[in-house]
Amino acid sequence: MRKQNLQDERVLAQRRKINSEAYGILMMILLCLVLVQQRLLNAPFEQYAVELICFFGMSLYMIIRYLTLGLDIYGEEKRAKAFPFINSIVTGIVITAINGVLNYTQYAEQYREDGIGYFIAVLAVTFISSTVLTYAVLSFLKYLNAKRQAKIQKQLDEKELDE
Repeated sequence: MRKQNLQDERVLAQRRKINSEAYGILMMILLCLVLVQQRLLNAPFEQYAVELICFFGMSLYMIIRYLTLGLDIYGEEKRAKAFPFINSIVTGIVITAINGVLNYTQYAEQYREDGIGYFIAVLAVTFISSTVLTYAVLSFLKYLNAKRQAKIQKQLDEKELDE
């Protein structure tokens, strides 16, 4: 008989946590690389296409895996219910800040001639649209997730009744 290597659950949990943190860091770096190449370096799409495809591909993979397994995307904490709202606000602020800095550096002369009011209006429209779009997408994912969890729970309940 072969000896099985039994691992302590705490060690296994720590390894999984480290892998998860490394994945998060890698995803952040990929996103930053895309933003730097696209906005600051004005690189052609071909130069950062691989990073962008990897970022969105892995994000899509994670969402699909969570949904198919019926795992809660946002966690099971009390704060998880407010996650779509908070995340959409934070995303709106980040997108507005990046867009504001880049627009002002490119069109500073026009804003000085026409007044800062146009710049503020552009920032307001950017914030509102990015926040609403992010909230809609996250709410839709939350809805799909709840629907899948209900389906899995129903299947488990049916199996219990059959036994």
